[in-house]
Amino acid sequence: MSDSGSAPTGDRSATRWLLLEGNRLAIAAGVVACVTLATLGILWTFGYAAVRPRSPINFVYSSLITGNLTLLTVVLSINQLVLSRELGAPGTLSQRIDATLEYRSEVEEATDASVTPKSPSAFIRHLHESVGETVDALAGTTDELDGERRQRLESVLDSLRRDVRTVNGALDGDDVPIFGVVGATISTNHAEQLNEIAALRANAGEALSDEQRESLDRLEDALFQIDVARDYFKTIYVQKELAYLSRVLLYVGVPAIVSGVLSLLAYNAGHVGSVPSELYALVIVVTVTLGFAPLAILFAFVLRLAWVAQQTATIAPFSPDADYRP
Repeated sequence: MSDSGSAPTGDRSATRWLLLEGNRLAIAAGVVACVTLATLGILWTFGYAAVRPRSPINFVYSSLITGNLTLLTVVLSINQLVLSRELGAPGTLSQRIDATLEYRSEVEEATDASVTPKSPSAFIRHLHESVGETVDALAGTTDELDGERRQRLESVLDSLRRDVRTVNGALDGDDVPIFGVVGATISTNHAEQLNEIAALRANAGEALSDEQRESLDRLEDALFQIDVARDYFKTIYVQKELAYLSRVLLYVGVPAIVSGVLSLLAYNAGHVGSVPSELYALVIVVTVTLGFAPLAILFAFVLRLAWVAQQTATIAPFSPDADYRP
């Protein structure tokens, strides 16, 4: 899964930063800055009359207050979604723990490890290192095959090597956050590699030795385990991201509603005409900017969540359409 190959490298990097790697609060701040500049531009073009009594600013405040109150219901819905995954009866929680322990045992058996790492980044690195070792061992046996089969096998092994280098390079370090794990693996898709491995086993016949078939089986198992781990860590990331999003929306949304209500009351007060135009314009710029801040935060966070969901909508051995268009 990758960006379109026809786009320039700079464009792909900018798109990836906006959709995936960029700090969400920085992107929200950029949207808020654009709103501030647009408001200042209106004041510069039309003068203070644009925000004095009997101007449309009254309706702007009313809309912002209504919209931000709606966002509070969004926060409630987000928290319900997160809590529905966290809460459960003892039997349900016990089943989750047993399933996780069973999965770790399968990985330990497949990778010949006594204990697998506990951190997500180290665990994903461990799986990819195991794949790399199997690839290196299998690469030494390709001379036993004829031209076409050797070429197909070498192509699969080269593809897996690139994935291992990409993921382990991105996870180099001890303090990689959970999103770093998702970001490192989101550009890899093992569906084609799994299909090639299955085709090699089915079509090679007696040309494959028992050792080669065993290595291909280990690769297939490891790739499925990587896909399970990636989807599990993606689930953890989404829960954490939604919880953080709801908290930030509350931090910003409540002041935005309060400032909007107070500004609307002041706007409709009888003595508003005595307020200096410069001061009133400054209040308008600040409160309108603050009123749009919750929407900017929602835009920045949901943009990444939606993109991650689109890129990881299916699991192996199926290949999703990364460039989906309705």
